[in-house]
Amino acid sequence: MNKLELMPLDETVKWAKHNSWYVADTLGRRGTEGENPLIPRAEYEMLSFQTTFLQHPALYRWIGEKVGMEGIRATCSSGHREFGIKTITPCDIQWGCGIALFGRLFLINGGFIGPNDYLDNLQVIYSFWRTVFEGYMRQKKPAVMDLGYVLQVLDQDVVEDLGEQVESLHDPELRATVGQFNSLVQLMGFLDHYDNRTGLGDTGPYDLGDRLMLVRDCFVNEKAFPWTYVVGDLPFSYTLVLTFDKKKMMRDRKSGKLKMFSIYNTGTLFVDPGDYEEEALLEVAVYMRDEDYPHGKSTRIPLSELDTHIQKLEGAVERMYSYLSMKPSFDKILEGNWTYVAASLPYVRAHDLEAEATEMGFWDMDLRSMEYFLKGYDKAGEVQRKSTAGLGAPPMQLPGFRCRGTKSGRYEINN
Repeated sequence: MNKLELMPLDETVKWAKHNSWYVADTLGRRGTEGENPLIPRAEYEMLSFQTTFLQHPALYRWIGEKVGMEGIRATCSSGHREFGIKTITPCDIQWGCGIALFGRLFLINGGFIGPNDYLDNLQVIYSFWRTVFEGYMRQKKPAVMDLGYVLQVLDQDVVEDLGEQVESLHDPELRATVGQFNSLVQLMGFLDHYDNRTGLGDTGPYDLGDRLMLVRDCFVNEKAFPWTYVVGDLPFSYTLVLTFDKKKMMRDRKSGKLKMFSIYNTGTLFVDPGDYEEEALLEVAVYMRDEDYPHGKSTRIPLSELDTHIQKLEGAVERMYSYLSMKPSFDKILEGNWTYVAASLPYVRAHDLEAEATEMGFWDMDLRSMEYFLKGYDKAGEVQRKSTAGLGAPPMQLPGFRCRGTKSGRYEINN
């Protein structure tokens, strides 16, 4: 009989603690990021996190009944062979757990529920996402901080095939064009998802002998969002495959030249120093995908054809800014809410259950969600700060945990 197998309550507590460690770790590293003044981020996050915490446990039980535990795992293991798909978007997977944690903290710090309320919701949410991680993470760990901040999802033969498709960037003009495309496609991924990272994410670095590879997925046209008409004829996603000179990336730190990748669970890439692309970037391949998994396919775009896509991206970015500037603030809160609620969308879409889930109220809010939000609307920023401050500190330097890089100083592929 298909069903979601629930972890014991004591294990739920352990997952919540571990989740708080790596959310605190991620937010601490991202503390210098700016905000888009057009988007009421704190308000829509408060609403969306509460909505998913209160309402999605029923959804996760329903998915378990429909496809079983192996069906959930198989959904995410699709990312070992494919890219440009949302079932393996690092931020979607990260915030599946992070939403549970923050939604609960928002409600507690807003004074709407007590610390012992809705523990069964936590139990269902973490049981579902543990199963997701079992399919997604090839190393069977739920956080990249347990793996030296290396997020290697793709199988090695897929990585090697991609490494043969890349084009050299010796031509300065071509390098500049790729840089422009890279900037625009990431910006569009952010804008289409209301300035949050569910619209893009990096995986890697993958080892190619003398080169290191990053794979960057940018979701620029999520058809489930009602503003998809603003985006125009952009594909569902673009993917950049980027290779780097391994020697330059791994040079001795004492020389002041070391460049180190750190990829967090959200797919957020940090590099030390920040000018790594100027010195170490060697080759690039660009792909686009017309539909999300399990439909559609990824098609390689020759770099000589990027100008056409740059023009489309520039037009879509301009239209999206105009759309956001004309929207009333409360409407933007409701729409921003959908982008985080949609973090669970790939797991119904992957089994062709999207229409059925929509009929069941996937996009709707029940009275509790709206009531709690309206009561706490004017203090969203304060509640968010308190909730963030309440997260657990990252764990001590224990065997298997390194702040940056791998224990041996080398990136390894675990087949």
